[in-house]
Amino acid sequence: MKKVTLTIASILLTGILFAQDYTPPSSTTSAFKTKYPSGVVQEWYDNDDEIVCYFENGDNYGSAYFTVKGAWLRSEFTLSEEDMPNEISMSVKNSYPDAEIIEVTKVENAKMTQFRVIVY
Repeated sequence: MKKVTLTIASILLTGILFAQDYTPPSSTTSAFKTKYPSGVVQEWYDNDDEIVCYFENGDNYGSAYFTVKGAWLRSEFTLSEEDMPNEISMSVKNSYPDAEIIEVTKVENAKMTQFRVIVY
């Protein structure tokens, strides 16, 4: 019985330790503040080879990806259909006239901006 209790206590303690908030390197937080000065951080996450910040910036909710050294890699924002640029919206409607737009994601990196549109 003592072994079972000790094992359960160890599992719970391990879960509590892993549930602690992640604190990113200062280079990453500085890069985030430079890129999104009015962004409000919801959560930081260490994804082994990159650091992810989930945040709000005005009416947009997104995620920003950085290297461990703080270099910005890309950002992704969930958009409503109304927030999608007109040319993208028209292209989707012309290509898939009977489809319903389910999800729109704006993906930005240093080289380009893309829109991922999921239709049904």
